[in-house]
Amino acid sequence: MYGQLTALASRHQVTLVTFAGPGQGDRDALHYLRASGIEVHAVWRSPLTGIARWRRRWWLGRQWLRGKQPWRAGEFWDSEMQRLLERLAERFDLIQVEDSAMAMYRYPSHAPAVLTDHEVKVVSRTGLRRIHGLEWRIRLACTEMDSRRWHGYQPAAWARFERIQVFTPRDAATLRTMAPALASRVRVNPFGIDLPLQNDEIEEDEDHIVFIGGFAHAPNVDAALWLCHEIMPRIRAIRPSVRLTIVGSQPPHAVRALAGRDVTVTGTIPSIDPYLSGAAIVLAPLRLGRGMRLKVLQAMAYGKAVITTPLGAAGLIGPCQPPVVIGRDSEEIARATAALLATPDERRALGRQARAFVAEHYTWQWYRLRLDALHAELQSRDCDCMTADPWEAEVPTDGWAHRYVEANRRGTRT
Repeated sequence: MYGQLTALASRHQVTLVTFAGPGQGDRDALHYLRASGIEVHAVWRSPLTGIARWRRRWWLGRQWLRGKQPWRAGEFWDSEMQRLLERLAERFDLIQVEDSAMAMYRYPSHAPAVLTDHEVKVVSRTGLRRIHGLEWRIRLACTEMDSRRWHGYQPAAWARFERIQVFTPRDAATLRTMAPALASRVRVNPFGIDLPLQNDEIEEDEDHIVFIGGFAHAPNVDAALWLCHEIMPRIRAIRPSVRLTIVGSQPPHAVRALAGRDVTVTGTIPSIDPYLSGAAIVLAPLRLGRGMRLKVLQAMAYGKAVITTPLGAAGLIGPCQPPVVIGRDSEEIARATAALLATPDERRALGRQARAFVAEHYTWQWYRLRLDALHAELQSRDCDCMTADPWEAEVPTDGWAHRYVEANRRGTRT
């Protein structure tokens, strides 16, 4: 979101309306955004304690059981936010809403609106039956029940917007299948990333592989379990000196129990930089979930060789094949990992290609150009005549992004 906001603010007057709190980090972020020239209005959420906390949980639980909205949508409903939106409503030329959970609010009808759906939800079973512990079993059961709510909630939310932006062709195809009447409104725009500075002083460990993921997200738990139970034994058989570091916050007991002689589980860390910088290979063996994978793009931006699954590479679209290694099962991933560990020159060449690919297609400048083109469609009110292919925008002197950016030089209030 920071990358998107600052990219838009380079050409437009931008106002951010957001929830924030309760930590000092959120206060610092709001101050920094204001100092960057972005007007910020925040609904501050203080931590609830004691009986107030339990009242809130009881209210959310009752609303979830009685209603049809997913739990996450209920969590983000706040009458103060609705009042703030109504107070500011008349000021904008265009409204962009982030996350389908925020689609429940009433937005002004005079301004065109686009919804960015970060991850199209489908009815699915997580498959994490090997996880032990009552808390996680209850959480997984509720997750599967809640996923059915999204099936009805999402099409109704999408229908309220003139454009729906998603990050991957897979999500676009799913959206069009779930709501075929809205197919012409869908646009694919993979998000961007800041390129980190390259530090030649940090040398990678040739036998060190890294997996990164926040473990409040069930697909990352599944990936860590698959990696340690099925993939690592195959790598060890070929490359006995291999070591794995699993990096990420809130690891459940099942993930913490993976730690051993050649496996480290870090838990929450202040920065991923030293882990990515020192990694020989970054693995992202993802079998579940949707949306675009920041962990994959981030590792590529660091110039690392990345091995992932077809699902992990979702969103890496462009005019050429992305420079990552795709493995479809544990055997393919293990053999590819061992082969790259044994060939440092090939591994580092792949990392250089990955960084160049990100620099060419996935900086915030390119994201903003594609987003500007989408905004220009809405402001032209000629909403159904535009191509949905975002990669025409990759040529800065031609294509629909350039034409509409040039036609929209005056900027907007968003």
